[in-house]
Parts: sequence; structure tokens; C-alpha cells
Amino acid sequence: MIPGAVGEIASAVVAKLLAVVRMRDPELADHGVRTAHVAAAVATEIGLTGASVDRVYLGGLLHDVGKLGVPEEVLWKPEGLAAKEWGTVRTHPEAGHGLVADIVDPEVAACVLYHHERMDSDGYPFRLDLRTLPLAVRIVQVADAFDAITSVRPYAGAVGSKAAVAEIRRCAGEQFDPDVVAAFERLLSGSDRDTGLIALSAEKEPPAGGTLGGMFRATG
Repeated sequence: MIPGAVGEIASAVVAKLLAVVRMRDPELADHGVRTAHVAAAVATEIGLTGASVDRVYLGGLLHDVGKLGVPEEVLWKPEGLAAKEWGTVRTHPEAGHGLVADIVDPEVAACVLYHHERMDSDGYPFRLDLRTLPLAVRIVQVADAFDAITSVRPYAGAVGSKAAVAEIRRCAGEQFDPDVVAAFERLLSGSDRDTGLIALSAEKEPPAGGTLGGMFRATG
């Protein structure tokens, strides 16, 4: 059974949902896996253990699942989006939450719904103060931003890890939780994704074996 899902049937549904994401958009699926690896590592650096880390991992895997509902011509558009198109993209947190809310732990569902909220309450979809949201959300948000910045996107090239970390640091307190950013920086101190030293963010497939491919530790 997948930790963070609410029963065996829900676990099977989550696994199928992740398979659908990979069939439709392999890079979106890869982004989820990389985000999950980084988020789990940051959670461990902060001091979370066991089931708490597993929930952060599953939140990272599923955070963008709502993009299944975004038309391909918008999601894969190679140039900047128009205002209406951005409005369409910004529906994905609520759409994703609607897909998973009844099959995953509330903390995992919160990662899907709130990962674009901000410390300064200028995020979406609800313009909430990020400090009022679960720690798992704040961790997934930083991991998501790091992978997005350091990956090639349809409208932008990849940025090196050092520049990405500098940008995340610049936005600490305004967009990101400063305590999570500090843990993230400790984790990546002296590493360089471009030379392959950040192995956890280079993962594209979960390792084989165990629950959902062995990506989760056993919980007790």
C-alpha cells in the first residue's frame, strides 16, 4: 500500500493516476518524481521522519496532477502565455485536489492544492499566507521551484543549480518559507546538479521493488 493513500483501493487509484500522468506527459511525470526526491530529502534535513516524509514525497509526486486538465496546446506552448492561458494553467491546483482529495491523506492533498500559495499572500488559487499551511506544502513548494528552474521548459532553458539556489534564497520570506529554504541550502551546500552530484534531483524513475516501485520507506 502507498503511504499517504487512504487504503488499498485508494493506493491502486493513486498508482493508476501516476501512470496516466506518465502516459500523457513523461516530462511532467519526471518533474513529479524529481520534486518528490528533493522534497523528501529536505523534509529529512528539517528533521521529519517516517510517515511524515512519505507524505511529503507523495505530495511532491502528485502536486501537478491537475495539469492533466490543461490543454496540450497551452501546457506545451513554446512561448509566453497570454493572460487567458495563464488563467487556464492556474486552475491546476484545484483540479488536482479534486482528483486526489478523497484518496490521499489531507496533508498530501494540501500539497496539491496549495503549492502555488506564497508567504506574502500573493499566490494562487486563494492568496493565502503560506505560513498558515502545513509544513509539507512549504517543503514541496521549494522542491518544485528548484526543479522547475533547473529543467528545460517549453518557454525557457534550464538554469544552473547555483543560480537556482540564489533565486530561491532571494525569494525567501516573500514567496518561500525561510526555514525551508535554509534547510534546502544546507542539503545542497557544495553540490552542483550540472555535474550530477545532486543525484536525488536527477532521478526520473523510482527504484524497482517495494511499494509503488520502492520509493517509500517502510513506516511503523
